[in-house]
Amino acid sequence: MISIPSKIRSTVAIALISLLAACTQPTGLVNVASSPAEDRSFETLSADTAITFDINEILLGEKYRDLFAEISTDAYERVVLLTGTVKFAQNKQRATDLVRGVKGVKRIVNELQVTNDYGIGAAANDLWIETKLKVLLLGTKDIRSINYRWRSVNGTVYVIGAARSQQEMNTVLDVIRKTDRVKKVINHAWVRPPKAQ
Repeated sequence: MISIPSKIRSTVAIALISLLAACTQPTGLVNVASSPAEDRSFETLSADTAITFDINEILLGEKYRDLFAEISTDAYERVVLLTGTVKFAQNKQRATDLVRGVKGVKRIVNELQVTNDYGIGAAANDLWIETKLKVLLLGTKDIRSINYRWRSVNGTVYVIGAARSQQEMNTVLDVIRKTDRVKKVINHAWVRPPKAQ
């Protein structure tokens, strides 16, 4: 058996995760790689990582495989946001049932849209919005965009994460609302309680 240095294995793993996320509606795997710079505790980060991988493992199983390319999942402080589009209302419920069975999930926010009308053009537009927001929020003074997750579906942007203050939250939402092609913003983020002195 060929021995592969750990540094190369890590690089290959990150590349595979990125490729997987690019080939389907992302399921939160890429977020795991950037998470250590966030304000989440190591314990919470570990829990969110485990939740993300458990959901993906179930989605790749026989029972839920049909949903893998339709839904995106983001876990933040044990809150799971489901976004994307499904063709049938029962699949929206199936997605909730799937996540409900995952250990460590504190709350499920199911924002899946039920529609038959979601094609390449809409998907490209949503990708453009998400990418534009990454650039805009990263360049906005006095916010830590890494503490937020956002998904665009048919021009509606869904947000979870934890703001350091109400002012920061207001700034983030204002940037999103003013971004080209964004039709609507639905916020599920919260303000993190101040740390005890």
